[in-house]
Amino acid sequence: MRRGSKYPGALATSMPRQGPDWGRTFPILKAKTYLANHSLGAVPAATEQALREYWHEWATQGVTAWEGPWWKSVVDFGKSIESLLGAEKGSVAPFPNVTRAMAGVASALDYSGPRRRIVMTDLEFTTFYPFWRGQEREGAEIVIVESEDGVNVPVQDIERAIDERTLLVATCHVYFRSGAVQDLASLSEAAHRRGALILGDGYQAVGTLPVDVRELGVDFYVGGSHKFLCGGPGASFLYVRPELVEGLQPRMTGWFGLADPFGFVKDLAASDPHAGVMKFLDGTPNVPGLYASREGIRLVREQGARSIRRRSLERTDRIIARADELGLDVRTPRDPDERGGMVCIDFPNSQQTTSALVKDGTVVDWRPKCGLRVSPHFYNADRDVDVFLTGLEKRAKPMKTSRRREAPVSPRLA
Repeated sequence: MRRGSKYPGALATSMPRQGPDWGRTFPILKAKTYLANHSLGAVPAATEQALREYWHEWATQGVTAWEGPWWKSVVDFGKSIESLLGAEKGSVAPFPNVTRAMAGVASALDYSGPRRRIVMTDLEFTTFYPFWRGQEREGAEIVIVESEDGVNVPVQDIERAIDERTLLVATCHVYFRSGAVQDLASLSEAAHRRGALILGDGYQAVGTLPVDVRELGVDFYVGGSHKFLCGGPGASFLYVRPELVEGLQPRMTGWFGLADPFGFVKDLAASDPHAGVMKFLDGTPNVPGLYASREGIRLVREQGARSIRRRSLERTDRIIARADELGLDVRTPRDPDERGGMVCIDFPNSQQTTSALVKDGTVVDWRPKCGLRVSPHFYNADRDVDVFLTGLEKRAKPMKTSRRREAPVSPRLA
């Protein structure tokens, strides 16, 4: 590990420290050892009341709920995400999913000129490929940079693919197949030097590591609530760098993208778009999803990104160290600056082991070209990691030849 890491962890061999009992806050923890936060975060108990509140407002206010609490939920969601991203006021808009958020960006781009290339890697989340390939029908040209190790793609490899024909670089902040962190700040500099825009997908980042979109220098940043933000599906977001908003006119928009969506325009030819990031909205927002996301986001903000990051690194250090001892193939970077909140471990019977662990009450998951994925979050106790490691030791078959490497030791926390 490089000295002076901005994400200090704890010694992998240090004694485990128990945190608070989160069982009352997250009910699933009473029944299961839940370690699949990279896929779906545990739901807070208070989310039930938030959804009842939504129902009650519908039942008692009917359509007038739009004039108060429902529209407020749209605005408040954007504000809460801005605080998590270190983003400028009024720079985030809600969407039901990341694909739709990227569609707003794509519809504001012009593929008719010489600058029409979309650069991405072969490690992006699955939705990237059908979506951005779809832009080829509009004139875009897709360039995919391949990873040599299936774990990460060095910035310099992506940089070599960026030239005067590049319109947009689109890549994940943390890769879902490995948990590797992409150096978006360096990539943003490289893209901007060549006149290209950059979009970062923060779904595997926000909620488990500190994010500051201004420091990253990205033009667009997307993500959502149902992983480390513990907010369930249906509440995603789009950040647009404020300096770009005025010059972008999304073709995919709708009545919520208007300056006055509830004004119900009389002149059909004079429907003015919103002046800010809300111009990217289309139809009716997913209000129940926004209500469901509130408590998880509140808890993450309350815990603080750096505190969550430290605890994550302590526990992922332990998982990596034990997997190495067992001769398993760790497909996640050892360097804390280069890994997110998830560890990917592969071995001959990794899929069967995952199924057995889930059957026994330890919830992890498995993906092809990745293996078993595990991700302790702030509400997981050290005993949860112990339970997982015991089950892993009992079932996992070591690789005949593994890519075992000495894990860097993180500095002890003060």
